[in-house]
Formats: sequence, structure tokens, C-alpha cells
Amino acid sequence: MRKVLGVVAAVLVLASGSAFAETEAEMRARLKSLQPKDYPVQTIEFVVVYPAGGGMDTTARLLAKYVEKHTDHRVIVVNKTGGSGLIGHTYLATQAKNDGYTVGIVANGAWSDAMLKGQGKWSHKDLPPIGFINYDPVTWLVSTEGPFKDKSMADVVAAIKAKPGTVKVAVVPGLSFEFLAEQIEGLTGSKVIKVPFQGGAPGVTALLGGHVDIATGFLAEYRGHLDAGKVKVLAVAGEERSPNLPNVPTFNEALGVKTIVWSAWRFAVLPKGVAPERRRYLEAALDAALRDPELVAEYKKTGAIVERKLATAAQVEAEVEKLARLEREFFVNTGRLPK
Repeated sequence: MRKVLGVVAAVLVLASGSAFAETEAEMRARLKSLQPKDYPVQTIEFVVVYPAGGGMDTTARLLAKYVEKHTDHRVIVVNKTGGSGLIGHTYLATQAKNDGYTVGIVANGAWSDAMLKGQGKWSHKDLPPIGFINYDPVTWLVSTEGPFKDKSMADVVAAIKAKPGTVKVAVVPGLSFEFLAEQIEGLTGSKVIKVPFQGGAPGVTALLGGHVDIATGFLAEYRGHLDAGKVKVLAVAGEERSPNLPNVPTFNEALGVKTIVWSAWRFAVLPKGVAPERRRYLEAALDAALRDPELVAEYKKTGAIVERKLATAAQVEAEVEKLARLEREFFVNTGRLPK
């Protein structure tokens, strides 16, 4: 029996990575061994490029709290807003000091800003990632009292094809919500009526009031209405089904394609040129925080998905490149960027 248990334990360690089996004391010892002698000696800033109170801000503040817990270093969140993220992203890529005291907490808007608004002055490659945090896929939802209450995603697509220019979809202009609607238009060859809102929550309110047929949003923006049976989720714009919505198909499943992937994909970056030993220490500090069950539970409450498939900076960088390529292909296909 002991031999069997030992084999099982070994398999579990191999499956999750040996570092995942660390005790709190072992983790602290590893962090201490990686800490440079002269760093950190001042407050570390987590820079968020969107306003306080939003999903990105909440993500950063929770992460800062648990990095402090595991390192005993002071971490604060600084919001550098404006230009729908452009000002903060540009600051991180071109102006922030590369001394390890500035960490960007960003989402996939970073590469959208670089491609569409950066005017070639910087790219996402100027913001090397040090850790994946969480993601929240974009979804389409309908009212359980509306015209699509008993329809599937395939049925909705058929309706869009049958009656072009009649289906009203709530979007946020210039972001993934609008891009998703455009992608559906491209696949169906028919137009929808894109109704602009400042965020997902107002669109959900409009859906419940019967002013739009479909709302676009993140789970946290309508979870209460879903639990109350007032809305139904049609599809998830992720590469795979959401653990939070296991019975809801992806758009790719429903439509037989592979290109519909839109989410708030959140990760941490550094300005280019941070000293390797400081970078390694920050990577380890983030990893320790993100493996804390209490932080995982707090993120799950927000509707975000926390996975440890991307446990290293190299893995995160590869995923960033893949998602950036998908977005670039979309921007080229829609005429936003030249071929």
C-alpha cells in the first residue's frame, strides 16, 4: 500500500510540476534564495492601464495583496488611464524604468493598442511577460423571455442570415465585444445592428429591458441574472469551454470554425531590459501568489478562470504571440491593418 501511495504521489507531483508540491516554508525559502541582495528596497508598483474599480484593477489589487503576503514587500497599484488603455500601455513600453519596480498588469488590449494605435512606436514585444494571471472569455447571452429564449447559437446564426440587419447586439465599440459581432457578420455574410454601450453591464440591462436581442459580456456582469434564470448563455468565445459554464458550447464548436477567440486574457509584464535576477525573482513571487488557494478562490468569485497550464514566462510568451497573431489576422481581414 505504501508503495502504491508513493507512486500516486509521484504521479501527482509530475502532473502538476514539482514546485507545486512545495510547502509554505519551502516556497519562502526558494523565494529567499532567488532574491537579489539589493532588491527590492522600495515599493513595487503594479501599473493598471484602466480605471479603478474595473476587472483589471480588481485583478491587480488582489494579486498585489498576495504578492505582499508571500514576499513581505510593499506592493501598490497605480492606475495610468486614458485613450482606452493606450496611455498606460505606451508608458509601460516606452517610459517606465526597467529597474524591476514597475510591473504592468495588462490584458490582450496591450497588443491591440500596439497594432492599432501605437503607430509603430512600440509593440507587445516591448513588454515581455513574466506570468499569466487569469482569463475571462467573452460570451453572448439572451433573455429567457426574449425572441431567442429557446434557441441555440446555430439557430441565432440562421436568424441573422434569414433577416439581415434586424438582430440587435449590444457591443462596446473598438473592443473585443464589437470585434466578436463583426466576426459573426463575416461568417454569416449578414449584418447585425450593433448597439453601442460603455460596458457589458449596461448592455445586459438593455437586454433585460427588451431593447436588444443579444448582449455581450463577461460572466461577472450577469452572474446574478443567470442564477435567477433571467438570461441564457449562447456561446463562449474561448478556445475551450469555460469551467464556469461547462454546458455552454464555444463559438468555434457551434459554428464549426477555429478563429473565434476573444477574452480578457490577463498577464503581468515588465518594461524591456529588467535585470535577469530581478526578473526571475518577480516571476517566482507572482507564481507563489497565484498558487495560493485563497487568491484562486477570490479570483473565482469574480468569474475569472485561473489555470496553471501556463506556469512559466516562456509559456506565457508563446501564448501571447499566438493570440496576437489571431488578432492581427482579424484586423487585416477587417481592413483595420494593411496586409
